[in-house]
Amino acid sequence: MEVPGFERKKHDNPFGYNDDQLAEKQLALKTMKELWPDVPTYYAELVYDLTKNSTQEEIDKIKEKIETTPFKYAKKEINEKN
Repeated sequence: MEVPGFERKKHDNPFGYNDDQLAEKQLALKTMKELWPDVPTYYAELVYDLTKNSTQEEIDKIKEKIETTPFKYAKKEINEKN
C-alpha cells in the first residue's frame, strides 16, 4: 500500500549489490542456514560479504593474523597463575 509523501524503507545495501546479486546472496544465505542451522544470520551475512568483496590474499592475511595474534580476551594459561 503506497501512502503519498512516504517512501518504503529500503534494506541497507552498503556493497551496492544489484538485484541479481541480492538474489544470489539470499540463495547463498538460505543454503548456509540449511548446512549450518546454529549460525546466526548476522554472521552468515558477514562471511558472505567478506568472501564476495575480498581477494583471496586479503582473506589469507586475515586467517594468518588470527592464527598468530593472541585473542584479546583469551584466558591466560593456568601455569602463568602459579
